[in-house]
Amino acid sequence: MAAAQITGLARSTASVTEESDALPDVEVRLGIHDASRLEWSVSVPLPEKGPLAYSINVDLDIPSNAFADHAPWDQLQSFTRLDGPEEAVNAGEPVSIDSLRRGAVTLANRLSRASEGFARHCRLATSLLVPEVPTDLKETLLHWIEGALCMAADARRRMVTPVEGEAPELQRERKLVDEYVSVRLLEMLASAERSLGKMLTSNSVHAESFPALVAAVETRVADALEGELLYRGERFFIRADPKSMPQLERYLDRSSQLKKHFQEVLFLEPEVFRVAERIHNYVAAFVALVASTWAFAWQIALLNRSQASGSTTVGSGIVMLAVGAGLVYAAKDRIKELGRLWISGNVHRFYAQRVARFRAPARRLPKRDVIVSARESFDQVTSTRPDPLNPGSGATLTGTVIHYVHKGTVSPQKELSASGVRRIKHVFRYDLSPLFARLDDAVKQVPVLDGVPRRVRFVDAPRCYRLPLKLSVLCAGKTSEEVVTLVLHKRGLDRLERDSELVELKETGIEPDHRILTSYHPGPVR
Repeated sequence: MAAAQITGLARSTASVTEESDALPDVEVRLGIHDASRLEWSVSVPLPEKGPLAYSINVDLDIPSNAFADHAPWDQLQSFTRLDGPEEAVNAGEPVSIDSLRRGAVTLANRLSRASEGFARHCRLATSLLVPEVPTDLKETLLHWIEGALCMAADARRRMVTPVEGEAPELQRERKLVDEYVSVRLLEMLASAERSLGKMLTSNSVHAESFPALVAAVETRVADALEGELLYRGERFFIRADPKSMPQLERYLDRSSQLKKHFQEVLFLEPEVFRVAERIHNYVAAFVALVASTWAFAWQIALLNRSQASGSTTVGSGIVMLAVGAGLVYAAKDRIKELGRLWISGNVHRFYAQRVARFRAPARRLPKRDVIVSARESFDQVTSTRPDPLNPGSGATLTGTVIHYVHKGTVSPQKELSASGVRRIKHVFRYDLSPLFARLDDAVKQVPVLDGVPRRVRFVDAPRCYRLPLKLSVLCAGKTSEEVVTLVLHKRGLDRLERDSELVELKETGIEPDHRILTSYHPGPVR
């Protein structure tokens, strides 16, 4: 009976997921990937009929005292993949390695949604706008845990159980699926534990009712974690041993390899070229033609003048003629160089700096059809804005705005749509490490008054910089926009803020200093 209830929970969770994906919409996300790289991702729908145009615009405003000159294209990393595969791999049916990999990615997406749902309910319970804690909060949180466990068990039943007479490489792929399911389930349980921990440290008016609820849910999470660790031990998977740093390193490395192995099946094959490099020869030929025509016309004019004078005596006229001819040839070279630089530097204003096409791999679509074509450009503009301390005083602050534009078109593909693909996901990562050398020390000492002995003492305070950041996406006449503030310091990126409220804290543990006052960062000091 209990198993039937759990199966029903998993099916209801999956059905909700499938219904939410029935009508795909644009998804926009801003985040911090690691200590140095900012990440933004955009998922656009895969159209069923006719091409779909979209555009992505990113503006990062860097103060002049923190800006360091760098080449934006060298700092950008991007990739494009299919998103939303809902292909079912049923037990006993003929399967391939690619279908197993796509099925594993499908499960990973569902576990991620379960993790997000769990965290969303925890956040809502701690919100200051909630008059009272929902009476069924405990059951709801346990619902997400049980649903995730049942989805993992169901995926193992369908994809891990071998079939007699299978090829060795297919059997090996099933074992990798089993291990990947385990890794993603552990990540879901770890995320749930983090969300429960934030409930205990929140400033909610209902905080006194959380400990008992959290303890009950944590017990179920711990039981699930213990069971999964025993499962990994029985199958000799690498386990994260807290007493062994090499073992922890091996576990993280193995998890990364598994993630890349399975998600690779979704990546589209890029064909990227720089427009300036591609048209370099044409530009050089064009400006050379203009400069040569100009020089040839002046040469004829000077020659006619020399013949009209009829003077063959070496004198001031001949000297001036020679000087004029030299100036003409010098100007010719400058026209060639300046013309080439101007066209190459402004080609993005007329077309783009880079053109990219993304094709489906041959194993997915034999003809390797182009799924996405895009034009991309970077631009740097000096910005001036009023001093926020007193905008009416006339004082201004200068900075540099890095503007990134991505204009693309998604082409419909019936085969991909039939297989469950709903979106095309672009992921961009921008490395801001060139700025860190220009920043001040991450920690500074601030004098405060010690109350009891009434003396001055010094505390370490974080020295952070705030960079306005805007991401906007236009697709099918609708605009999705994210406006945040990126907070960073000399040791790396720290968090994103919106309207003076914390949006995302880094989970890497890289902070200005571990002795930061708790009043600065909401929640416990890590």
